[in-house]
Amino acid sequence: MQTPTEAADPDVTDTVQEPAVARPRGVRAVLTSGWLPVSLLWAATTAALWFFEVSPLTTVVFTVYLALGVTLPGTLWWRLLSRSKGFFVADVAAGLALGYVGEVFVYIGARLLGLPLLVLAWPAGTVAVFLLVPSLRRYWRGAADAPVPPLLWRWCLTLIAGMTMLWSFKFYRLYGLRYPYNSTPDTDSTFHLALVGEAKHHMPMVVPWITDEPLYYHWFVYPQMAASSWVTGIEPQVLLLRLSMLPMLMAFAVLVAVLARKVTGGWWSGVAASVLTLFVLSPNPYQWVSWEFYTNLAFSTLEDGSSLRLTVWSGPTQTFGALLMVPLMIVLVDRLREWRDGRGWALFTVLLAGVMGAKATYLPLLFCGLLLVVAAELLLHRTLHRGALIGLGITFAGLVFSQVVLFGGTSQGTALKPLTTLVTGALGTTTGYAAGEVTSRLLVLTVLLLFCWVCIWAGLAGLLRRRLPEPAVLTMIGIGVAGAGATILTGQSGDSQRFFIEAARPYLSVAAVVGLYSLLPAGRLAARRAWALAGFVVLGLVITQAVQVMGRGDVPNIGNTGSYAALTRAIVLPYAALAVAAVAVAAALLLARRRVPAVRGMVLALVVALLAGYGINTSFQNYYKILWDSTHVGWKNVVKGEKIVSEGVLEAGRWLRDHSDPDDLVATNAHCQRWNKDCTDLHFSMTAYSERRMLVEGWGFTTTAHVEAARLDTWVGYVPYWRPEILADNDAAFSNPSPQTVGLLRDRYGVRWLFVDESQDNVSPQLAAFATERYRSGVAVVYELPSA
Repeated sequence: MQTPTEAADPDVTDTVQEPAVARPRGVRAVLTSGWLPVSLLWAATTAALWFFEVSPLTTVVFTVYLALGVTLPGTLWWRLLSRSKGFFVADVAAGLALGYVGEVFVYIGARLLGLPLLVLAWPAGTVAVFLLVPSLRRYWRGAADAPVPPLLWRWCLTLIAGMTMLWSFKFYRLYGLRYPYNSTPDTDSTFHLALVGEAKHHMPMVVPWITDEPLYYHWFVYPQMAASSWVTGIEPQVLLLRLSMLPMLMAFAVLVAVLARKVTGGWWSGVAASVLTLFVLSPNPYQWVSWEFYTNLAFSTLEDGSSLRLTVWSGPTQTFGALLMVPLMIVLVDRLREWRDGRGWALFTVLLAGVMGAKATYLPLLFCGLLLVVAAELLLHRTLHRGALIGLGITFAGLVFSQVVLFGGTSQGTALKPLTTLVTGALGTTTGYAAGEVTSRLLVLTVLLLFCWVCIWAGLAGLLRRRLPEPAVLTMIGIGVAGAGATILTGQSGDSQRFFIEAARPYLSVAAVVGLYSLLPAGRLAARRAWALAGFVVLGLVITQAVQVMGRGDVPNIGNTGSYAALTRAIVLPYAALAVAAVAVAAALLLARRRVPAVRGMVLALVVALLAGYGINTSFQNYYKILWDSTHVGWKNVVKGEKIVSEGVLEAGRWLRDHSDPDDLVATNAHCQRWNKDCTDLHFSMTAYSERRMLVEGWGFTTTAHVEAARLDTWVGYVPYWRPEILADNDAAFSNPSPQTVGLLRDRYGVRWLFVDESQDNVSPQLAAFATERYRSGVAVVYELPSA
């Protein structure tokens, strides 16, 4: 089967071999240089970070570290192992991902030895090897025959990367770096900060906010940030809340484009895939807005696996895994086309090992994708696809290892619970339509969900023109189907089943762009066709806006509609209007194709663009909401939501960190984290800012908590502590201090310090008589226990 890459493609946006010409000089050289957009993006990012209280010096230090300590060694190894003839930006983006993997594994070894700065052996050793071994010196330069990206492509990808930075404003303005602006993040951020602190000081890692709880989790991002903190001296809080996610997001956007270009051969397909992955979301035809919880997090009305919502920042494991998975797929494309390459499979294995510990959702989806290739080749061609079999074997080994070693054979609360995503989703929750989990109403929501997915990935229809897509595309389809199926069929006590469709989203998007490629005459995107497609995207946006304007402004529910039948109509009709509009446009195009030559061969492609416009309208609204909220409430340091970090905890925690041993055990009276006036077990801030292990602070988001949540059929935040005797001993020292209660913490449990939140109502004023006060800030007090 001939791939688009093999076909002649004189696309105006693609690279063609041109005769050598004199290089431009002076101002023209600057304007046409690939460094100009990158430099402007870096300058804009530095200015934005400065506005959000990260000094330019800190940004420079972080940039130098990232360039020399992570990207440089990763790029050198990428060029060697991939035998890459990629262009510079592709090599650097993939090198950043591979550099992260190398850094994580070296840091784990260094931390086990008690020498965390030994992580610098990764860049230093790599540079030495590639300088001293003559045959490796050529990898300091890119391949002489590497393709050169068109200038427009470079600017488009820079703009897309810049949009991820602008999106981050939504997070930055709500997640401050000092009190009171750091007091109202979601609990996920203190959870992740606690684990970064654990990775800074201990390996193997355990759950630091309770005692004797193993860490069965995808934890590789925490050693990465811990290594960054050790090398640069930057506070983990600044890395987590400001710096570390940005390069991951930007490199992810670039690598998706590189992957699409590798599959199709067209430069424009890379831009389209990146845009589709990031900005084409579930259409939202409603004028009313969802419950604030969902709008704050930028969750769409119906689940779409958006790669740009607040969980990108508050869930760094997903962001890290998403980045590492794309170069893995880039390598896999080549290995499925030519399986005889030991270096390539070595690179695949290394990247897969990184993905394995970065996020649990990816390897099962990859396994399903490769299994589909093996099955299709066997059924249709009666042959075994050796490349897919090798990849399947390596992936299976990684799955077994991760389940046994990293996850302890646990499911983390994930179980077969069909349509949970719709029960807990924005549309069903906001309107009350999912109340009672009535099957007929959930099926209505399922139909609407599938319609949204059709709008996003309508380009997949173009693949039907081929007898069988190439194995790489078939793998992506398998990943997409598995991700969509897992999202619909499973549930998890923390609603993490949504990460399956988020993990699959880039590969469904690339496959959809491949399908769109097939819908264009000869796969070419001349300027006239590009403008036509863009016009229909705008038309889709306008239609969605019109449906919104004509709709109701208040949230429909059983109270104001009078019956579930009326509520069903209120929910379904706006989506029906979008569907009718799409059918009408398609019919008009079919009639016009005989009279308008430009329409011939473009009908399906234009309909795909129209449906994409429906989804881009949602991104437009998300960015507009950032602008509106910022101009009306504040551009930064916005205190919004319930307080989860008390005054002085940051300062007292850092004092404790600086005046105690990493192995010292701490007890705290803070356990109850308020959420919607309820008490939850998701209290992590004392551990997060002290970087010290607690006897018991919170106990949520642990393996045992998820198991208990499933057993009790409740949310993981409401699980009672399963070791009540430890909790009772812990709290007695604060509420009823005495030589016996305080001594019990010291002698039985090995507690050395008390970290007190005086805003809690379980602290006796007599505590100071039995422990020595060492530091006080706000309502946070640090006590040292006397020796026995």
